[in-house]
Amino acid sequence: MARFNHIRVGLIGFGVGKLYAAALRSLRLYYPDLPEVELIAVVTAREESGKRAIDHFGFKWHTMDYQKLLASDDINVVVIATPTYLHREMLIDSLETDKAIYMDKPIAMNLAEAHEILTVAKKNKRDAQMIFEFRFCPALQYAHNLIQQGRLGDIYAFRAVYYRSSYCDGAKPLRWKGELAKSGGGVLNDYAPHLIDLMLWLIGMPERLTAQTRIFIHERPREKGKAGMAPTETDDHMLMQMSIPGGAIGTIEAGRLIHGAVNEMVLEIYGSGGSLSWNLMDPNYLSLAEEEKPAEERGWIKIPTVQRYPDAAIPGADLPVGMMRFHFASMANFIRNTLDGKPYDPGLEQGVRVQAVIEAAAVAARTNSWVDVSEL
Repeated sequence: MARFNHIRVGLIGFGVGKLYAAALRSLRLYYPDLPEVELIAVVTAREESGKRAIDHFGFKWHTMDYQKLLASDDINVVVIATPTYLHREMLIDSLETDKAIYMDKPIAMNLAEAHEILTVAKKNKRDAQMIFEFRFCPALQYAHNLIQQGRLGDIYAFRAVYYRSSYCDGAKPLRWKGELAKSGGGVLNDYAPHLIDLMLWLIGMPERLTAQTRIFIHERPREKGKAGMAPTETDDHMLMQMSIPGGAIGTIEAGRLIHGAVNEMVLEIYGSGGSLSWNLMDPNYLSLAEEEKPAEERGWIKIPTVQRYPDAAIPGADLPVGMMRFHFASMANFIRNTLDGKPYDPGLEQGVRVQAVIEAAAVAARTNSWVDVSEL
């Protein structure tokens, strides 16, 4: 493993990668006990993007060839934040180095690629941390602890929804996200992985599921600089129903054409001893109802979880939280795991489990049937 007297980062991808660069730049303000973080290099698809990355975030150099970044002895951490069709090759090549790896979701285009990646990782005795930042929301950490303590009793049912209005405008190009060969799917491979990870973490792996997907806007303008319309090949909306060992049932739903939904993620879990609910647009509270309360007190109570990050120096725990703060906590967890030699959680195996659920849903939607997840 590369030496970590300080963190020297190479970032591959400068789309969503901007968020990770911002988190890295800010990290020691929140966690001053961590080693110094230095942004060394960035890989971009265009020369002008590389120059912007240097100006904006202070990277020392940029390139359009990710192999140059992997070959650099001055880098000990690699962050992969590229379109999905590039994940397999870049992740496998990164696993052949001694650099620590922070990997965007989904792990791959499909389950076969995911298994190939995991095989290489095990051969090299390596791992990577998957970027599932919503786990690091204090409200969801609190929810996880409640479930682990048995406060909800036997889980009966759950519902997970992720709605956005990102592509309600039919004149907005989807670019690579509209091409099946580059994205591996629409919201099923883009929004749903977050929900699947959370449900696996909170409740467990499903045994069977069925799903439906829909494309509602069948063509869109081609990306900037290209004339004409392009067919939409990836799903605008998906709905999944699943059963969990032990009897729990639930649904996962995601859509990118939902008017009024800015960034609407909702989780609801119902059990024999209580229920909980959380909404990303109201992230500072976890709603809880418990059976053991007196009958007149069994309604929802709102627990203010705000910024309960016990290992952070700032801000105070009583200040409101936001989505970027989840990224800071996720990044800090990754660096601590790397420094301490602890297993990454979520690691590549979790990435494969999430991909198995995605693939089962794709098969179920294509065949209009129930699919046994364990067979994939």
